[in-house]
Amino acid sequence: MDDGPVTPALVIWTAQRVINQHHLPPSRCMQCQDDGCEMLTWARNVLQAYPS
Repeated sequence: MDDGPVTPALVIWTAQRVINQHHLPPSRCMQCQDDGCEMLTWARNVLQAYPS
């Protein structure tokens, strides 16, 4: 399935969704480990790279 190009806006939206999943309400995803979550780290790095 091709939904078109990956844009910065789509990456930012996805990162915001990952962060919301972890904080509203506080929960874990399938990638979470006892020492952290690679998806959450990725999302935070994306939002630091693309400040709003």
